Amino acid sequence: MSILSTLLTAAGLGFGAGMNAYAAIVVFGLLARFFPGSVPGEYAHVFALTPVIVAAAVLYTIEFVADKIPGVDHVWDVIHSFIRPLAGAALGLAAVAPGMPKSIVVLATAIAGGAALTSHLGKAATRLASTATTGGLANPILSLGEDAVAIVQSVVAVFLPYLVLAFLGIAMIVLGFAAVGRERCRNSA
Repeated sequence: MSILSTLLTAAGLGFGAGMNAYAAIVVFGLLARFFPGSVPGEYAHVFALTPVIVAAAVLYTIEFVADKIPGVDHVWDVIHSFIRPLAGAALGLAAVAPGMPKSIVVLATAIAGGAALTSHLGKAATRLASTATTGGLANPILSLGEDAVAIVQSVVAVFLPYLVLAFLGIAMIVLGFAAVGRERCRNSA
């Protein structure tokens, strides 16, 4: 793995974790188990352990339900404002191949945690705007999209890290429009 692909993988995994940490962990764990050559990180084997995959799958199931209920989803997001960046950082750390310079390990971990925080904040802001404009009726649909993004982004980050750049660019545009929409809603209220 090159340094750039390592950093892109970390960013992609972090972004996915910011949307849904448990989905990203399950996907990464399964990839580490069934495609260990694609996930050569020194700590990737921890995510491939059956208890870790099962625990993340159970938590994903809980999140899947909680995230579809307007009001509950906001409380869930507040709680996960701390969990998602940490999960992203852990995935970024696990994605770094052995032998990479320690500075790259630190950078990948920081990038993944930052990407998770950024996508989480964008997700939370979008949910607030959705609740304000639709009374929360659109939140379950948004949640399904976020779940899909977390899963697809995690797979793309591992197998096609250079596509992460395009994906992150599109996501930033979408989140930018969401922020503008939220501001308009706030100003019109």
